[in-house]
Amino acid sequence: MKLTNAIAFLTLSFAVITVSAQSDIQLRIVGGPLVDEGAAVIPLSNSTYVLGSTSSHAAGTVRGYIINYDENFQFAWSLLTPYGSPVEKIIDAWGFVPEGNGDITIMSKRLGQNQSYNLVLHTVKNLVDEGEIVSTVEIEHPLNQLPVAAVKWRGSRWAVGSAEGDGWLLNIDDPLSILDASYTTWGHSVRTEEVESARVHNDTLVVTGSTEIDGIKQSTIWAWDSNGTPIWARISPDTALTGDNVANDIALGPNGYRLLYSYDRPELPAGHGILSLNIDDGTPGTPVSTSGDIFVEGCKMVWVGDKLIKLAHIDLNIETGTDIVLTTLGSNGGYVNSGVLGTDFDESPANISLDSQGRIWIIGTTYGFLNGSASICVYRLDNIDVIPEINSTTPGLGIKNDPMFLNSVGVSQASPLFANISLYPNPTNRSSRVTIQGLDGVANEEVVWSIYSLRGKSCLSGVSKSIDCTRLALGSYVVVISSSSTPGLFSRLSLNLTE
Repeated sequence: MKLTNAIAFLTLSFAVITVSAQSDIQLRIVGGPLVDEGAAVIPLSNSTYVLGSTSSHAAGTVRGYIINYDENFQFAWSLLTPYGSPVEKIIDAWGFVPEGNGDITIMSKRLGQNQSYNLVLHTVKNLVDEGEIVSTVEIEHPLNQLPVAAVKWRGSRWAVGSAEGDGWLLNIDDPLSILDASYTTWGHSVRTEEVESARVHNDTLVVTGSTEIDGIKQSTIWAWDSNGTPIWARISPDTALTGDNVANDIALGPNGYRLLYSYDRPELPAGHGILSLNIDDGTPGTPVSTSGDIFVEGCKMVWVGDKLIKLAHIDLNIETGTDIVLTTLGSNGGYVNSGVLGTDFDESPANISLDSQGRIWIIGTTYGFLNGSASICVYRLDNIDVIPEINSTTPGLGIKNDPMFLNSVGVSQASPLFANISLYPNPTNRSSRVTIQGLDGVANEEVVWSIYSLRGKSCLSGVSKSIDCTRLALGSYVVVISSSSTPGLFSRLSLNLTE
């Protein structure tokens, strides 16, 4: 599905737009004038939480972004995590609190005053027409705490992540663990471990990621039983791989364990595969390659009945940007069918969830809908059978230019400061310096700029009227330019680096 006419909707700003379409595929776009990234979608019985991060409030920082949709999948309210840090990104959430009242506890990483990333827990109350953060706990630690997944295990809520080359677990329902930052850590003393995902089935916790050995990342899986005892671990279960490979996710269920991993391929872009694992000890079966000759990187995977649904990032090489691809696989990883979720712009996937009605929720980041900015996108599919119909179906579409950002000033052509701003030369090559032109009367030391990739990743920033491009890879970027004397106004321009 390529929504080539998506730009036609952009003239109707600040409103939810609904088009006549089949009800079994719904798409929502939400965000502001800058970079908004999706991280997790938490469907509850009477509403759905959409979680991510944003720079669209135009205060020069990144904050956690919480959106709530009602039971009809219509925008209800949104809020941001509190000020107090230059960077905070929401990672995941637990869809319940101990009282069972339908509120959620959100897990984020925040750059703290201790100059490390800390684990932060926000409890959010849904008041129907608005939301309220009723408590915030920041767990300070001298090492960077990089949370990855929120799971329910052994009757408690656990945060799972990485810290300076080791994996860690933390029981957030244990007050002493929170007070003392009592992480359970694991890892090799001279090797670097990195966690990618965590899943629980029958009270067995399985964590996936990678271990760096002799400078090469190797897919790794760790497992703990219902008593919290480590029961097995596997490093590089697919021994046929020779380059970097990472275990993205693992699907756990009554039909077994299936590992989704991505890997480097000689003379080809990154690919990915599926591997069956023995439940008792992690012994691997025969790997199934699920990539052609194009870029396809694994993201998440879940069981739906006796089939697998795989979420991945794909580049079809048709000059329309990268896309989100959703694939149905047989129980051992064999291809059944697929559908592409995308536009003429870049899309990247983040996560997948299933609700109690068997509906499939996908969250990611998309470009081009809201005036060319990076926005959060959420798809809801009524069931697994609609996946092969995605390419030929126009979904129910809602675009929300979040009113919370109405006081944030985006590209302001009415302002004399940005009326004639441009980059020169553009396109250019990596060995050049690009000059910011059109800021007459603004001192060199007042010009503030930041460069983002088309997937919303911050690449470079500085204070000057010229940009050194030698540290950037070839490709297209978004350059956000402002003046320190008028921080509420900014301009957003495209930059292209060629050979």
